[in-house]
Amino acid sequence: MISNRFRIFCALSAVLLTALACALPQSNAATPTAQIPTVPAPAASATVTSASAPTVQPDLVTETGTPTEAATEIATLPVGVFATETPAPTLEPVFADVMKESNCRTGPGSAYDLVATYQTGTRLQVLAKDLGGGFIFTQNSGKPEEQCYILANNVKLTGDISILPQFTPLPSPTAAPNFTATFKKFDLCKGDVYAQFVIVNTGSLPFRSAYIKVTNLKTNESAEKVVDAFDLTTACIIAKNIAPLDPGATGYLSSELFLHDPRGNKLRAVFQICTEKSLKGTCINTVVAIQP
Repeated sequence: MISNRFRIFCALSAVLLTALACALPQSNAATPTAQIPTVPAPAASATVTSASAPTVQPDLVTETGTPTEAATEIATLPVGVFATETPAPTLEPVFADVMKESNCRTGPGSAYDLVATYQTGTRLQVLAKDLGGGFIFTQNSGKPEEQCYILANNVKLTGDISILPQFTPLPSPTAAPNFTATFKKFDLCKGDVYAQFVIVNTGSLPFRSAYIKVTNLKTNESAEKVVDAFDLTTACIIAKNIAPLDPGATGYLSSELFLHDPRGNKLRAVFQICTEKSLKGTCINTVVAIQP
């Protein structure tokens, strides 16, 4: 009887100990295990929708199959131009074709320094329009440093000159007219003799008229006249018309015809050359002796 009770007690004790063991806390120490690479699972074929998921546009899928977000198209305008403004049109260049040999100077007038002399057919670009005195401001495309004023009447314009600016020229340099005169030769016109001289304008103003008087010192005969040009004359014919005589330019003066041949005698030539026509303006005088 006692043995049976003892066996029952032992069995109940074993059960109770087992239950208590299960109720005890487990240790945090984990048993080391071998690291095995994790292979990602294939993407699910089902499409999951969410309120926060972006909408994918079919035509914005890249070549790799990855969808991209739709880009917003923005119009690009030139710098400084607003959507309500119209871009200014491109200005076409204006050209001047030289119609006859012309001087081009640092200012609008012959008192200014000479920059270049352009022959017929030269094409210049116009940089500024008429300044009121009949001049335009140009640039030589072949020599950009040649920027100067040329008479508008000596050129043919191509293009709209009204779109160009109007320049204010530099003040005119101080006027200082001067010239040199040298005897060139005697010539004949219808059998009569006249004396010819070379005149060089060495001053800063043009000359527009002259008085010349040549006297035969042996016979005291004089031949004199007034002219408004400095033409080159051959016999009785004007070979080259020169009017006015610009600064730096070369002109010619011929005496009136002599009644008697003065050649072989001493002569004296008196000159008065003026900046305005009819011997007006500023006048300069000089005397030249002619030896036989």
